[in-house]
Amino acid sequence: MPVIHANSCNLHYESVGSGEPIVFLHGESHSTRLFDKQLGHFSERYRCIAYDRRGHGQSEVPAYGYSVWNQIGDLRKLFDALEIDRATIVAVAMSTPIAVWFALRHPERVKALVLSSWYELDGFPLLEERRKTHQLSFADLHLKFRDVLLEHGRDGLEDFIEENYRTVLPILPPDKPEVRRRLVEIFAGHAAEHYVQAGEYYTSIPFLREELRRITSPILGICGTEDPSPDRPELLADLPNFRQEWIPGARRFTMMEYPDVFNEVLEAFLLENTARTVSA
Repeated sequence: MPVIHANSCNLHYESVGSGEPIVFLHGESHSTRLFDKQLGHFSERYRCIAYDRRGHGQSEVPAYGYSVWNQIGDLRKLFDALEIDRATIVAVAMSTPIAVWFALRHPERVKALVLSSWYELDGFPLLEERRKTHQLSFADLHLKFRDVLLEHGRDGLEDFIEENYRTVLPILPPDKPEVRRRLVEIFAGHAAEHYVQAGEYYTSIPFLREELRRITSPILGICGTEDPSPDRPELLADLPNFRQEWIPGARRFTMMEYPDVFNEVLEAFLLENTARTVSA
């Protein structure tokens, strides 16, 4: 299992293919499994890297260090360890603040940003206002996950999520049971400590939406038309290096629900930026 040591934490990663690098960042309580269809597709032409963020999946679960600021450091260590000079970053949901802040901090290392479901850029506590369709707050939901896991085990947590997703996780697709099953496994696939430490990350997210105006590299937003907390690209309508794409019928996990459509949108963006670089 490939591992890098970053900021006192061992991070599991996958690296496949060769060519220009694409770094995939999963959101909170997700894992690299989110990008199975992307790694297989894009590794034919690109070097694709995905990693389990600290506390997630197969990565180490340290007692602290989950703030956005610290996870920017994790990402920089990944770039350094894998000798990535510059990459396109594809971030999903609650990892979009890491990607945006990394681009602000290290603009020379970001060729382009792809932000899939980026309402979390509103930061804490504003983003909680966008989650009113959820029965529980982010913190309460994760504490509930921990309690169910400790009392009933992983199978019990998977059953709880599947039975209650319409109220506690309405971001899961109701019309795609096979995809939802994989997502339930991902959400339930973490150590009990993760569901507490996720709160350190969540409460550290600043308001970053307006900071996108400081980024000069191309930015693509992607969102499902059925996402309960949809993106609001009209707020960035005057940003010349930003555009938004919508995937009809999808909720939060566009890359899993409609992988072929997601890959087509992403590939067009990558080729567009390659052409721009060559012409420059």
